[in-house]
Amino acid sequence: MMNRQSIFSSIKPSQDSRSIRTRGFTLVELLVAMAVGAIVLTAIYSVYGGLTRSYTTQNVTADMQQVVRAGIDFMVEDIIRAGLNPQEAAGIGIATATSTSIRFTADRNMNGTIDAGNSEDITYLYDTAINRLDQFLDGADRQPFIDNVTSMTFMYLDADGNDLGDPVASADLDDIRTIVISITVQEPAGRQGLISRTYSTHFRCRNLGI
Repeated sequence: MMNRQSIFSSIKPSQDSRSIRTRGFTLVELLVAMAVGAIVLTAIYSVYGGLTRSYTTQNVTADMQQVVRAGIDFMVEDIIRAGLNPQEAAGIGIATATSTSIRFTADRNMNGTIDAGNSEDITYLYDTAINRLDQFLDGADRQPFIDNVTSMTFMYLDADGNDLGDPVASADLDDIRTIVISITVQEPAGRQGLISRTYSTHFRCRNLGI
């Protein structure tokens, strides 16, 4: 016959059951888990921050390229018309040419004169005091053209590619055949700070020297 001690012994929880029921996380395990979690979150934040900065920089750069290229293309189209003179009137062409400005006339309506109010007398001027390229129509109407310009130069070449200097002497204005433009624009890009891009182009003035 089984005694009382044997009976209680047979219903006593096993050692494994007690271990499973009472086991929890130790302080060391919690600290390790927190450290791993912090490392993972830091890595995620770093990647996200890098992607955000890259996205911002790319957007600002794309906007700069679009604005500056459109501005330069428009300006080149204007300057290419310099000297347009179907009636062969006197005094039509490039009036002044420096490294930071150009003034020219073109008989756009082909009536043999330079008419006020018809945008036939145009100046492009880089104002270093306000970092801006401006356009003057008919010598008076000043319009902001490209903002945040940190540097800009015009260079004037003759038919042989020789630099005519700065400013181009009055006697040499009729020798201008090619113009080189270089412009640097700077824009803020959030936490990335300021970014700069330089754009250059050269073109032949098709109405000069005809």
